[in-house]
Amino acid sequence: MDCEDMIKTLEVLKNVIKAIEFSDKGEFDKAVKCLDEALSLDPKNNLILYIKGIILKVMGDMDNSMKYFEKIDSNKEKSPLSWANLICLNFVKGDYEKTLKYIDKLSKVSKNCYLSPFHTALIFIELGKYEEALKYFDELLKVNDKLSSIWRQKAILLGDLGRLNEAIECLDRVVEINKNDAYAWYLKGKMLKKLGEYKEALKCLYVAVELNKGWIHAYKDIGYLELILGNYDDALKYLDKYLERYPEDIETKYYKALVYEHLNKPEDALKIYDEIISKNGNSFILKNSLINKARILEKLGKIEEAVKTYNKILDNNKI
Repeated sequence: MDCEDMIKTLEVLKNVIKAIEFSDKGEFDKAVKCLDEALSLDPKNNLILYIKGIILKVMGDMDNSMKYFEKIDSNKEKSPLSWANLICLNFVKGDYEKTLKYIDKLSKVSKNCYLSPFHTALIFIELGKYEEALKYFDELLKVNDKLSSIWRQKAILLGDLGRLNEAIECLDRVVEINKNDAYAWYLKGKMLKKLGEYKEALKCLYVAVELNKGWIHAYKDIGYLELILGNYDDALKYLDKYLERYPEDIETKYYKALVYEHLNKPEDALKIYDEIISKNGNSFILKNSLINKARILEKLGKIEEAVKTYNKILDNNKI
């Protein structure tokens, strides 16, 4: 190396060091300037291209960041660090074809890298290919079987596919890893509810709200299950809590009316049924509200009103 080359190399090194120092201070524009100076002296230096790609990525300039990683890919036969960044960037941009291309490249040199199965699974979810997504979640769990978020995501997919028992097994794994995962307890409660295991479902939902009192959606499920199990005071308590946040939720109001019926408060139930009927919304809830209203009126001896309500039920245009 002659004197001129040595000076150029030192100048490049100086600018790279300055760029890293500026980046650590959050002064990204200054860092990019330093790297541009370094690239003017050594335009094919892959280290400089990589650092600039990383800085631009941190700055949120995805398009230009990708250009630098792609330059490295074209300069080298193997560039796993660039491929890893290109996987993330292309995925965020929604270019799944390119994402899969770089996943394929990376998987050939790093079989244990979590990026490949993780992003592939997410792409298959986006494409609605859930069975394929599940396979890649399993591949990811082979790399690290303590990734609770992946077990949880797998449970959600299995639940959507109607494979509830398998989903519950995944959620059991989540709470084994982290017993304070409120979302996992909530999901388990929802799935047990679908299976008709109401008491077990209720236990899980109570754990969820104990861990996170802000988990409002659990209150509706708790209220419904307490209603089914005949615990009407508790049902009313949790339905009211849910309605404090979502006062227009018709389904919850319907459950509340049923609770009032069981508590022998027909007038309170009628008020809610009238409100639901006036909204003329969900046809199933509307029809049942009309039936329940007519039945209550009949019991109260208000035969004329009951008949009018029964007639509404028979009028398909009003149901």
